[in-house]
Amino acid sequence: MIYDKEMFHYLLLHFPIALFIIGYFFDAMYIVINTFSLSSYKDKSILLYTFSYWNISLAILLSFPTILSGFITDWSLYGHMENPLPVWTTHGTHMILSIFIFIIILFLKYKKDIIDAYFSEKTIFIIHTLAIIFFIHGAHIGAKLADRL
Repeated sequence: MIYDKEMFHYLLLHFPIALFIIGYFFDAMYIVINTFSLSSYKDKSILLYTFSYWNISLAILLSFPTILSGFITDWSLYGHMENPLPVWTTHGTHMILSIFIFIIILFLKYKKDIIDAYFSEKTIFIIHTLAIIFFIHGAHIGAKLADRL
């Protein structure tokens, strides 16, 4: 069975959502282990940081076909991107801005690892927390737009 072109957005959107949230949980576990000095896990905690980095990277990569399919779905069914503002009420604009925020987070992680510039891990985690809340709010707007809620 071949899907309608509008259906691809509903098939693709779950992957970035899951990857961004799992990346956040890996970041949270990394911060908890390093903040509370759980010495038996400290050597392995860098794996959590790496897993978070790769989850965010893959989520950003998968976000591009999801956004493209979202535009196709919007043009066919909804038309809400004709007025992309305000960001708080427009799903498409909200999600595109969320992806840019996650690209900045990824850049901060990359810059910290490669160039050894100073960015506090806790600062990156706070930005990540705000970004994931913003992202989940955008996903919620999309679910309401599609009458899923």
